[in-house]
Amino acid sequence: MRQIFLVIALIAAPVAAFTSFELYANNAPAKAANLGDLSSFKAIVADVQTLASKGDLSAAAKRITDYETAWDQAETAIRPINPNDWNNIDTASDAALKALRQSPPSVDKVNKTLAALMAVLNNPAQPAR
Repeated sequence: MRQIFLVIALIAAPVAAFTSFELYANNAPAKAANLGDLSSFKAIVADVQTLASKGDLSAAAKRITDYETAWDQAETAIRPINPNDWNNIDTASDAALKALRQSPPSVDKVNKTLAALMAVLNNPAQPAR
């Protein structure tokens, strides 16, 4: 009788361990794909931030158009990689564009939206705040 319990235990333990691992592996959240090199976008946003911090909002508005054009051109390549992260950046981008194109633009709002855009470019998985 003792041998039967031993056999059952020796069979059940590895089966339980393997099954638990399989359940965990299949239910673990998948790691999101990296959007690639976003440094060109960050460089443009940094330029816009510099212009805005100097109070030259008209130049900042013109420079953000370069960002908008580059972002729109890259959409077909970037968006399919990770649509959620792309959307986080796109939402922050839209807010910055809107703030700069407002008539008249608010320096405080422009600076906040540009900072939020840069934060999302640095960490696309985090939505803009």
